[in-house]
Amino acid sequence: MAAPATMNLSFVRGDTEVIVVTITNDGTAPVNITGRTYRAQIRKTKDATAYVSFNCAVTDAANGVVTLTLSAANSSNLDAGISYWDFEEANGAIVTTILAGTVKVLADVTR
Repeated sequence: MAAPATMNLSFVRGDTEVIVVTITNDGTAPVNITGRTYRAQIRKTKDATAYVSFNCAVTDAANGVVTLTLSAANSSNLDAGISYWDFEEANGAIVTTILAGTVKVLADVTR
């Protein structure tokens, strides 16, 4: 199995973060993802308890589009600094990590 693609994130604590991902079979052709499910989490260290989870919604199954949303309320629970995240797909019993990387959480001022 191939390693997940690297996607590093950076956002301000307390802000809503929205990421739109298109699942492709070769980097260009979208895959029909009907019936598949997705999840994504942020952790302080790779083996720590999950800080927060993204809401992952299939927004256009025929064209392979998944929208990941981290609410402002959830992102306000994060500590400023570097954390880790990944995004995975479940297609029946087959689970595949698609994206992974670091998360740079910037301290907010207005609360």
